[in-house]
Amino acid sequence: MKDRWKSSTVLAGALPALVLGTFATSAAAQDAIRVISHRQPALEYYTEQMVDALPEGRVTIELMPIDKELELASITMSSESDAIDVVYLNDSAFKRFAANGWLEPLDDLWEKYKDEYDLDDFPQSVVDAVSYDGHIYSMPILTNTELFFYRKDVLDEAGIAPPSTMSEYMDAAAELDSPRMAGTIMSLKPVDAALNEAHWYMNAIGDGWFDEDWRPIFNNEAGVEAITMLKEMSEYAPRGFTSHANDESTINLQQGLAAMGLQWFTRAAAMDNPEQSRVVGKIHWVAPPGGGARVANDGFAISKFSSADKEEVFKMLAEAASRESMREGAKFAMPPRLSLLEDPDLAEEFRWYPAARDALESGKPFPAMPDFLDVGEIVTRHILRAVTGEAEVKAALDQAAAETEELLASRGYYDQ
Repeated sequence: MKDRWKSSTVLAGALPALVLGTFATSAAAQDAIRVISHRQPALEYYTEQMVDALPEGRVTIELMPIDKELELASITMSSESDAIDVVYLNDSAFKRFAANGWLEPLDDLWEKYKDEYDLDDFPQSVVDAVSYDGHIYSMPILTNTELFFYRKDVLDEAGIAPPSTMSEYMDAAAELDSPRMAGTIMSLKPVDAALNEAHWYMNAIGDGWFDEDWRPIFNNEAGVEAITMLKEMSEYAPRGFTSHANDESTINLQQGLAAMGLQWFTRAAAMDNPEQSRVVGKIHWVAPPGGGARVANDGFAISKFSSADKEEVFKMLAEAASRESMREGAKFAMPPRLSLLEDPDLAEEFRWYPAARDALESGKPFPAMPDFLDVGEIVTRHILRAVTGEAEVKAALDQAAAETEELLASRGYYDQ
């Protein structure tokens, strides 16, 4: 980043309604382009690139946990307010925002600037991932996948190979669990973190979430087996795992408080950060045992209700997503550009890249429905009831399936 340009970055922790009031007032006074985003290393980097793309004071950034960010964006855009110009959206949230008509179509600007910013370097699968109903709505910023993090020194000392199946994972977690170090991390904070963890189990052990007609199958025999194993695995997780998301699990790995577990690619570099990590060089990675962990293509979208110059905003996003920017950002996230995905130097420079490529091959995205996050609110609530022993696994999943069908029927998913 150019030294003379400084970002205006807020780390939000307050309730979204309170944040919105304060943020809208201050940003409006500056007449700035207002960007809100989830807080994680890759997105901190890319939002800084947006700040760099325009003169000092033109861009303000607000970073927060993803649940607060999506709640704030939903409140703002559902009221058709112009208090937000740019919003970070993961793949599942993107579909809901696009279906609600809250995002600005980018097709004309994409065509106008595709040569200047080499937008054809994005694979068609990535462009499809940021498109809805035939229109592009988001600038792809990162391809993310979940990896299996593990303490190589700890597993080597115990004579345990990195697990390749869920049963091997369970056995390793049980053997390594101790009062000093949990056998595995586990992120079950509702909704996003818990849904990510459950998604892995539902694919690696279960049959997935839905049949071809969007009828729930997560409560069938295989689904019950999957969540039963999740419950059993929780015995080897750190205390408080039901309130842990990515930040908490990252810290548990960095501080040597857990031996292994599922975590995002974007958290890999933090393991080797000597200012934060006590396990520099000790964490290694493989594709998640059993496959089926989440793969996501995320990006930044322009609010339909923004009063900013949308062409200027688009160019700001394109600068942040340029090949040069993404080459530098590759230490934080897998860049969704063909020229970089095929760069052998990246695999040599960043030791977690080979595992990430394997994980991309075996991973699965969330179901392609705009309402999946709403389904996730239902499902994770009942999964947590099962994991904590409040309800039997089968009964909890049956209740979740019934409520899911009721929701989807009310939204027109099924023929009457």
